Amino acid sequence: MDKRRRVLGTFLGVALATVLLPGISTILDSPPWEMVLAGAVFLIVNQLIYSYPNDIRTAPPVFLLILGVVGIAQDTLIWLLVSWLGSDMEYGLHVDGFLAALLGGVVVRVTVLVFLALGPSRTAPQPS
Repeated sequence: MDKRRRVLGTFLGVALATVLLPGISTILDSPPWEMVLAGAVFLIVNQLIYSYPNDIRTAPPVFLLILGVVGIAQDTLIWLLVSWLGSDMEYGLHVDGFLAALLGGVVVRVTVLVFLALGPSRTAPQPS
């Protein structure tokens, strides 16, 4: 269940960052497919480098803060990777600079953490 929420939060975060932030734009005029490509890169890298708490509701605040900062740095670097891949393929998303990538990283990480906080907890007893 957490994996589905992470995937949904990642794709929604990429879409929100692309729509809301002026420094992130599509290269061509087919935004849904370009966002899917960026979301796929985010999912692959986030699966390789897992930096989410096991249960966001019971994690200590210091642990959440540390994972949040590490996650924002990771997502910022992924935005720069997506921009580099997009410029090489002439397809995808373009990020204007480090500040736009940083803000995009914040949007994606906050969206994923909100989605992880929603829904049933992993440790909650299942009804019989």
